[in-house]
Amino acid sequence: MLASTIQPFWQSYALYLIVILLMLGLGLGQPYSSHWLQFDRMQIDAGQWWRVFSANWVHLSTNHLLGNALGMMLFAYVAGRYLNNRVGVLLLFWCCLWVGTGLYFYADYLQRYVGMSGALHGLLLVAPFISNHYSQRMAWLFAIVIIAKTIWEQLPWYDDMAMQGYIGGRVETNSHLLGTISGILFLMIYAGVKRRRKHEHG
Repeated sequence: MLASTIQPFWQSYALYLIVILLMLGLGLGQPYSSHWLQFDRMQIDAGQWWRVFSANWVHLSTNHLLGNALGMMLFAYVAGRYLNNRVGVLLLFWCCLWVGTGLYFYADYLQRYVGMSGALHGLLLVAPFISNHYSQRMAWLFAIVIIAKTIWEQLPWYDDMAMQGYIGGRVETNSHLLGTISGILFLMIYAGVKRRRKHEHG
């Protein structure tokens, strides 16, 4: 009975569970995990390029970590089994690399960065389009909300220090922008591949 319950859960949520457990494990390893994994421009310039990817997995504080873990749970709820596969792994790597690499080249003022929130913007934008649980109208509504939030954060009236007391630092709004762009680009590529395959088998 237990095995029959665990198997469907694992088939639908394994990827997300592994990601959350990895984030929590790295949180327990603080401050050493951030020392070796955070985005650190000086260390990246010295050749530690893994940091543009690994920075997404470590966090400023327990609250910062828990907030992003809840975001990953929301992604799991929206995506379900439809991204608990190789496409989901590819999407995760794509968003994390886009955010980290984009911050390195675009945000030249930035010396250090940690957190999954940027990548989560891309993940959450993509999920409802790929999940069969949502209509195209609902998926577009989801995307519009994320894009509108990202645009609002780029305006001069947005206070990027408002969350400092909760997460322990400034919100890096450009990571959210880059994550949103990564999601849009992924959807464009995904749709193009689907059309080509449909044409080849049509």
